[in-house]
Amino acid sequence: MDNRDIAKTFQLLGKIMELHGENQFKTRSYANAYMTIRKWPDALSEMSHDAIAEIPGVGKAIYGKIIELLETGEIQTLNKYLDMTPPGIVDLLQMKGFGPKKVKTVWEELGIESAGELLYAVKENRLIELKGFGAKTQEALRIQLEYHIESADKLHYAVAQKIADRLMTLLDSRFNDELTQFTGAIYRKEQVINQIDIITTISKNAFHEYYSTIEEGSIIGEKYHFMNIFLNVIYSKRENFHYELVKSSTAEDFFNSLKIPSGQYDSEISVFTDNQLPYYIPEFREDENVRYISNYRNSDNVVSFEDIKGCIHNHSTYSDGLNTIEEMIQAASEKSYEYFVLTDHSKSAFYANGLQIERLFQQLEEVRQLDQSNPDIRLFSGIESDILANGDLDYPDDVLAELDVVIASVHSNLKMDEEKATNRLLAAIENPFTSILGHPTGRLLLSRKGYPVDHKKIIDACAANNVCIEINASPYRLDLDWRWIQYAMEKDILLSINPDAHSVEGINDI
Repeated sequence: MDNRDIAKTFQLLGKIMELHGENQFKTRSYANAYMTIRKWPDALSEMSHDAIAEIPGVGKAIYGKIIELLETGEIQTLNKYLDMTPPGIVDLLQMKGFGPKKVKTVWEELGIESAGELLYAVKENRLIELKGFGAKTQEALRIQLEYHIESADKLHYAVAQKIADRLMTLLDSRFNDELTQFTGAIYRKEQVINQIDIITTISKNAFHEYYSTIEEGSIIGEKYHFMNIFLNVIYSKRENFHYELVKSSTAEDFFNSLKIPSGQYDSEISVFTDNQLPYYIPEFREDENVRYISNYRNSDNVVSFEDIKGCIHNHSTYSDGLNTIEEMIQAASEKSYEYFVLTDHSKSAFYANGLQIERLFQQLEEVRQLDQSNPDIRLFSGIESDILANGDLDYPDDVLAELDVVIASVHSNLKMDEEKATNRLLAAIENPFTSILGHPTGRLLLSRKGYPVDHKKIIDACAANNVCIEINASPYRLDLDWRWIQYAMEKDILLSINPDAHSVEGINDI
């Protein structure tokens, strides 16, 4: 159990206790524990009990529950409240933008016990008369609920890949003389995964017999589940394996357009080359790519990790990062990056300990000194500047002029229509000090839809103003969306693949 899992457990405990009317001191203490544990740089699971007890803000009660969670995998106090709460209400508590007080209101006054019931009530305008609700709140809730329901039972690719790798390790250890491969969406590395697809030459009976012994696996009816995600198994004869792999990993319309005959092939690549077709790597086997894929279809054209020379968009303990500047530089240097750009949050991001001007200049001096003392890696100063509601950046021009890199990003007032959001971004793009437009839509995959923007206008403006566009590599963002990369390339825009790292581990998101 990592710190993120522990923190989320305390977050849920605080919310569910507030839902049931516990005093604010208790609920706030668990909310604070969530923030403390989430940002704690060391793995609690590897710390001694005494060291955990010394963490600032961890009192006797929270300490006891941390130890209980680490040793048993659960907290009995939380279990007690879960037993008192319908599962659908617990689900609503974990939805962004809908706090315990509002959940309590719809539960007690309308008898609503699930996201589906709540969405139905919203569409019938039943919430407008409730205290704390109104037409605008109801409409915002409708949008959030629809996204929440649509995202149910889905995982970020990075999470699904770890689960899939564990499954493959188990299968390889038992059937190392058989062919087994990922296929479908996870093989194409789609941003969001709702099932793991594998293709295998293992017989159906042998697979089923072994799978029933796997601790992490379950069989519900005739369906396989692995670590709470649906597992789809495609059984293939060895002689047809490579053909079936390509077929099952390619979007249907795209595959049909290729007119590849079934049969025996020596490899995945030969399925294409034996039919006088270019080799399409899995990431390009999408219907959306058919119209322009000819120029960017094979491994020779794909950006690899070795092509990334520097690490841009990084946070430190100056704002909301977990590690010091020195620790972040060391981690980047160990990955052989040639340069590192520090971009902590700007002053308006008070929730992220954003830098007031005095602290920014203090950091600039530290950056200059560290640059001189680290000859193996160049260190550049920067900021992730909030784009304010009117499109201005967060510092005056004379301050921005002191920085090497300015990433302009929206972090607040996210509820905008397309015109307002587009104009806000355009104003920031036209600021002469903007170097990079950060996570252009502000989306959080499976958690928050991005604000709507006119992508073509935004990309055209970046081209006209010589502004790079970020491809935010955080598995929770992946923004700019890949579907707009081709258009940006046609406009000769530089794309900056950035980790948005808030810890040394976050650098790996590239």
